Amino acid sequence: MLCTQSSDYFLPSTACIIQDRLGIPTTAGAFDYNLGCSGCVYGMAMAKGLIAGGIAKNVLLLTAETYNKYLHPSDKSNRPIFGDGAAACLISTEGIAEIGEFCLGTDGSGAKHLIVETGAARHKAVTGVVTEDEDGHPKFDDYLYMNGSAIFNFTLDAVPTIMKDTLVKNNMGKDDVDYYVFHQANRFMLNTIRKVCVLPKDKFYVNLAETGNTVSSTVMIGLKQCIDAGTIISGMKVMVTGFGVGLSWGGTILKF
Repeated sequence: MLCTQSSDYFLPSTACIIQDRLGIPTTAGAFDYNLGCSGCVYGMAMAKGLIAGGIAKNVLLLTAETYNKYLHPSDKSNRPIFGDGAAACLISTEGIAEIGEFCLGTDGSGAKHLIVETGAARHKAVTGVVTEDEDGHPKFDDYLYMNGSAIFNFTLDAVPTIMKDTLVKNNMGKDDVDYYVFHQANRFMLNTIRKVCVLPKDKFYVNLAETGNTVSSTVMIGLKQCIDAGTIISGMKVMVTGFGVGLSWGGTILKF
């Protein structure tokens, strides 16, 4: 199962190519799904559903993005934010953490706020058009456009709701959560989220210096770094959330 918005080809699915290169048996299913910042959480939800439904015993969840290919060379707003990266996680009936209940959400009316408009089937031809958005920022049809203020406002509305709903769904209170690993959008946004949600700094993961915003990979990279550093250990309950392009969001609890 591969989450990517940077697939190698329009077809076939990159997951099929990976299956062959890894030597995975042909009895295994393989597919891509197109999500961005919420992709890891959605992948966990689908993997849990496949296992709970008896369709699969082991699910290899992959996330991979090369967003820098979508950034215009003169885009000073977005180039410092994004990094290319990938992550992998094996989800099965046995592992180091139990996956809790999920809260997922979508608001497609905000799709225009984070988009690459050309290159796919609707607008296949490159246009070379450069315009300005309502805030006077350059908008390149053929490259990634992000309305920063709209995405920021969406995040401040969505994340507290994700957090509240995820706690309710898992019959937990905020004090029951030992650590928070949220999608690593950017440092300013994360610090604002932490303050709005009234979360202690020592329980809130922020690490963008080495990788930047790797889109669907930020959560799994964060979990790996926290486990390796001993920040997350056995017995802890960790909230993970993803939010962004779509607009799409999701959250769950991992019980280590």
